Amino acid sequence: MANPRGCLRVLTRKLMGLARSGDVEGLRAFVSGDGFLAAFVGLDPNHRRAAMRCFAKAADLCEAKARHPLVRPKPIDAKRTHKVNWRDDAMRAKLANAYARAGGDHEQAARIMGLSPGSCRLAMKRHLDAVATDVNEKAP
Repeated sequence: MANPRGCLRVLTRKLMGLARSGDVEGLRAFVSGDGFLAAFVGLDPNHRRAAMRCFAKAADLCEAKARHPLVRPKPIDAKRTHKVNWRDDAMRAKLANAYARAGGDHEQAARIMGLSPGSCRLAMKRHLDAVATDVNEKAP
């Protein structure tokens, strides 16, 4: 990593490789890891902006090629037929299963369910947390 251009080349190759495969979790893990930080800090300050532009392109490409892409949120005034019925026990069970598989990650659960992350987060807060804690129970 003595050569700043070499660091930029290595970073862009790794980012775009993960993006081409559509590996969202791999891209997230690489960017939050120590290897990315060491390579980014080793960059010449003039090349850091290029690395960040490459990350933005990689994130967009990765989302486009993801196995389970995120769904765009529907408008607030969408018709009732376009919304999910959370009163259905099967949908709540599917939501609980998705959160169990995702380990509590809202974005991963949304990918599994085919919903937006905000919709999954709100449904978990309203329907799964309400089941976990009894509403009629008094706080100590």
